[in-house]
Amino acid sequence: MNSDNSRPSVYETMKSILAQINGPQNQKNLNADLAAFRNSIGKDARAIEAWSILFPMLPESYLGTGPLTKEERSILTCLQVYAIGQQGTQKVQIDDSRSFGESLNKIRDRESESMDKYFNAMVTSNTFDEFAYHLRHLFKIGKAKGPFSVNFARLANDLYWYQSGKDKQICLSWARDYYRPTKTMNLDASGDAEENKMEENN
Repeated sequence: MNSDNSRPSVYETMKSILAQINGPQNQKNLNADLAAFRNSIGKDARAIEAWSILFPMLPESYLGTGPLTKEERSILTCLQVYAIGQQGTQKVQIDDSRSFGESLNKIRDRESESMDKYFNAMVTSNTFDEFAYHLRHLFKIGKAKGPFSVNFARLANDLYWYQSGKDKQICLSWARDYYRPTKTMNLDASGDAEENKMEENN
């Protein structure tokens, strides 16, 4: 949806950031970086430790002059949940799922009434902060149920579009994937062009 094709997408930027964070050249700093992102939750514009890690990895066009830009907030929020997922011995893995709704669908079962309640609260949120709060809670539930995997690049991209007036479309897409009967779920993302049309096009 951006006519400037030279501007990197949030999707590709998030993939690049994860590669840098987990690259061999950053292994001595990895634990400290992840802790900084976890500690930044609820602070956003006061997350000084996270700024020094995040901002150098962002394209110049993403950096704002006032409050956090949509790109900055989307990627920071995604890195926060990623950092939560790397705590402990059972770590959240990276996959190629269509959405966070599909990631949750893979661990949803008949005993998931509580997860359903939090999911419904998330997709009916009135603000991005409320949405992100429920997202983190569901992420922790998913990690506890495990094994759990998430397409973090797609998540960051969806968070960007959520803030860009596409919140209802994102929530509808996630709900379809979350409640989709597992036995009929088509894991081939190429067959879901409508839900993927926003990906990599910010």
